[in-house]
Amino acid sequence: MSTASICTDEFAPLGQAEAEALGMSTLPIVVIPHPLAGIKPDGVERRVDAVLDEVVYVLTTERHKLAEEYKSKYLREKRQFRAKSIFE
Repeated sequence: MSTASICTDEFAPLGQAEAEALGMSTLPIVVIPHPLAGIKPDGVERRVDAVLDEVVYVLTTERHKLAEEYKSKYLREKRQFRAKSIFE
């Protein structure tokens, strides 16, 4: 079964991190601009039109090809936290 998850750009990294934590690191996530709240129906239609081709692509493309394209696509680079003494 094919799946195309849709997230706003604000939440795509979180969606990908959750997918990875659940063992689905190659889950295709189609990204639309944030926010959605408060936009009028014609604005929603424009956003749908902008991603419709990608949704169709995700639903009709071989899973292994999608895995290479979407794995970690939206994860931000992890920054290492280094504890530092206030006395240094």
